[in-house]
Amino acid sequence: MSVEIDMSGLDAQLRKVAYRTKSGGVKATLAGAMIVKEALKANTPYENESDRKWKAQRQIEAKTGESHEFKHMRDDIVISKPDDLGEVTVGYGKDTAWRSHFVNDGTIHQPPQHFAEKTVAETRETVTATMQRVINTEVAGL
Repeated sequence: MSVEIDMSGLDAQLRKVAYRTKSGGVKATLAGAMIVKEALKANTPYENESDRKWKAQRQIEAKTGESHEFKHMRDDIVISKPDDLGEVTVGYGKDTAWRSHFVNDGTIHQPPQHFAEKTVAETRETVTATMQRVINTEVAGL
């Protein structure tokens, strides 16, 4: 008695599973990142009256007659591209990242506001549930 197993389509099926699993992981990560981005935008302190300039900049602009408008941190939140492990970073862009820690951690003249830590704590469960839902949807489609 002998049994023959037809494995002609196995390679294609394995490639399909690998692709769907990887793309599902990236989709889940990006879905979670969007939740963190929106929460960070909502938690970032915003002062509408400020011209977002410092004294030396105002003096230079008065001499040169030129004006430069700086982005607000709330308007410069970016999500990085997925790395080799599928991880992304949510944070501030290159124009505002250097000053975000002054507001978050405080200075000698400004108390800390800890909005970044607040965002992580607030979104942890929602992000996990959303990522799990996306992964389950992708795996169910196999």
